Amino acid sequence: MLTVKYDIYKNTILKIFNRISRSSLICLSVSLTIMAAFFIVQSCIVFGWCKPSYNLALFGYACVILFTPPFFVFISEFIKSINKNEYDLLEKVMTKNTYLEHAAKILRHDMHSGINTYLPRGVRGLERRLNEETIKNMKLESPLKLIKEGLEHSQTVYKGIFEFTNLVREDSTLTLERIDLKDLLEGYLKRTSYSDQVLIEDLPEIEVNPPLFCTAIDNLIRNGLKYNDSQTKVVQIRMLDENTIGIQDNGRGMSSEQFKELSKPYTRRQDQKESGTGLGLNICIAILKEHNFTISCEKLPMGTLLKLGINNERNN
Repeated sequence: MLTVKYDIYKNTILKIFNRISRSSLICLSVSLTIMAAFFIVQSCIVFGWCKPSYNLALFGYACVILFTPPFFVFISEFIKSINKNEYDLLEKVMTKNTYLEHAAKILRHDMHSGINTYLPRGVRGLERRLNEETIKNMKLESPLKLIKEGLEHSQTVYKGIFEFTNLVREDSTLTLERIDLKDLLEGYLKRTSYSDQVLIEDLPEIEVNPPLFCTAIDNLIRNGLKYNDSQTKVVQIRMLDENTIGIQDNGRGMSSEQFKELSKPYTRRQDQKESGTGLGLNICIAILKEHNFTISCEKLPMGTLLKLGINNERNN
């Protein structure tokens, strides 16, 4: 069902074998041929096609002795090739990590002034220069509302990015705030186009990082609506018990095994028709784990139930 892991393993093995010299591959072929001859002779003796003799025993010892040197030559170079492949992978990861750190710096610092300073000043200046009569005559109510809501949404997303990229620093900790989760999620979702498809019951007041928590839950909500063939798509968020938050949808359903596999980065279902990168669920779970939530999945007759276990030590 899932092909990403298979492709990664296949490409890795091919790279390792491509680094092995022709002479070592010949040694492998020779050693395997010798062992094949040995097993053929042994089979003939076992099945009674030929009788045991001194010459056959001598042939068997010779096969074992002749097999060993070329096989060890191949194994030695094979191990060296694996080590070289690991080094190359590590170097590639370090290079990519440098790119990601630079991208995080741009998002954290260079975008801050535009989103949190210049744009808000521009909106406030525009509002001061436009009186109510001018706004009404020029029919600017809706455009101004969209600009302000778009800016507010961008600032919320920026906060989430800032907090998430902050986690790559050593000894970093989440900035937590004790907040009512229902109020938090309703405030976040009211700016989305799918807020009327999400039903939120009473939720507890606990310590979370508001932008990151909303980002994680929003991903689970959008998955429940996206991978859903029902005519009326719905996601319900409620308390299953005093320590467990339930997020239930009426979509296609996902088993615990599928959830575990799809939680890995860049992993998607082979028959999945919807677009995506295979990273959303992985990032979502990483955020929830940073909050010390536990997360499990249960497939329902119609849909999926995700269970978020609350960390009692932090929230007592």
